[in-house]
Amino acid sequence: MLVQFLLSVCLLAAPFAAACPSEDIIQSVAVPIESSAEIVESPAVAVESPTWTLRYKFVRDQKLRYRNTENVTLDAMLGESRKVDVTSIEQRRVFTVANVDDAGAAKLTMQYEFVGMRVQTDDCEPVVFDTSMQQDDIPPAFRNTARQLKGCAPRFWISSLGGALQESDSGDGYAPAGKAVAQAGNVIVGAKPSISTSSNVEQAFASSAPKSAQASDAVTFLMPLPENPVAVGDTWREMIPVSVRVTEEISRQINILRTFRLESVENGVATISFRSSVEAAVKSPTMRSQLIKATPKGSLTLDIERGVMVKREIRYDETVLNAIGANSVVLCHGKSTEELLEQTATDTAQD
Repeated sequence: MLVQFLLSVCLLAAPFAAACPSEDIIQSVAVPIESSAEIVESPAVAVESPTWTLRYKFVRDQKLRYRNTENVTLDAMLGESRKVDVTSIEQRRVFTVANVDDAGAAKLTMQYEFVGMRVQTDDCEPVVFDTSMQQDDIPPAFRNTARQLKGCAPRFWISSLGGALQESDSGDGYAPAGKAVAQAGNVIVGAKPSISTSSNVEQAFASSAPKSAQASDAVTFLMPLPENPVAVGDTWREMIPVSVRVTEEISRQINILRTFRLESVENGVATISFRSSVEAAVKSPTMRSQLIKATPKGSLTLDIERGVMVKREIRYDETVLNAIGANSVVLCHGKSTEELLEQTATDTAQD
């Protein structure tokens, strides 16, 4: 089904499986996958330009509550066949800081307060799920989701730059992550992939679904900050390796280049924009269709004094031609927004 393709392309944007691994939980990109790749700094700015050192500042027992909403439409056309899938997600998550070391790295736990999902195909009745439902009321398509969400409280280390750290037996309790990492808790869930024969559009989408990337216990819910001080207009970058399927047996690694830019600093709040691109040209339409949610644009705001992400917005707007056959068109557009809901523990203590 086309819904399955939507879920497969969401793999490249962010997820839950690394925190609570399952074949039935596909990592999404509400936010795309974060990587531990080195951040490249911009050239030095003029001496007279003010600069800021941007850091996430964690405090032991601090709680960060975020509300995430995402609405994405995937529209596929092949000849006279057309299929439109609209997916809406709302989730509220609480991140609790369990420990902070001298370098500012923090060990956090993540818990869901609420998860709600709505999937509609064409004019069919939408399928709806949320975590307040009784077991007997949960639609079959979301029963695996409900089981995986129960009691899930992943733990992970994050550096003050927002990078994921691999938990280890070292004295610090962590080590730098050596491979691409997932984004904690942005959950997109569906059934196991299968090839539908109900239409050519559905067949093409099912056969183009990528294989899951190898899971890692290194996760982050934050975007990377630059190591050195930056002025307005400066940029920094990260490289995100993702895996796309070439054939049933062969996968290929594609590098996504994400570039960040400090747009402004007003009243102690930094506004940062970002854009994404594929590092090398991908000629295969089928492979490009798997990357349809991997190259979003967006912005985030950071309270510099508190070291807290206040808001993040991710926008999707991509078109792929010939992805599911000659003269076919696949369009993906939508937006994901994550906002801080409550004050940090630091602020509460000061009031």
